[in-house]
Amino acid sequence: MTTYRVKIGFHNPSGLTFRLLDEILEPQRFWRITASDGQFRYHMEYEYEAEGRDLCAVCSLAYSQACRVNKCPLVLVEERLTALL
Repeated sequence: MTTYRVKIGFHNPSGLTFRLLDEILEPQRFWRITASDGQFRYHMEYEYEAEGRDLCAVCSLAYSQACRVNKCPLVLVEERLTALL
């Protein structure tokens, strides 16, 4: 299982933008890393676990879902290193 860190941002978003993004990404198994602390941000970070998906597939999925909320999202996806036991 591979874990990815996904950061999604928008130009001039509202609080509702990220609320809708959470609602759209949750069924796709994206989990927000940090809880909303009431401070306004331009991006949110999520974690995504997948088996058999590569970096490009995860990026494409995140981008297509974020486009449903607002046009032209900025998406950064990076693979998290997992410790071997």
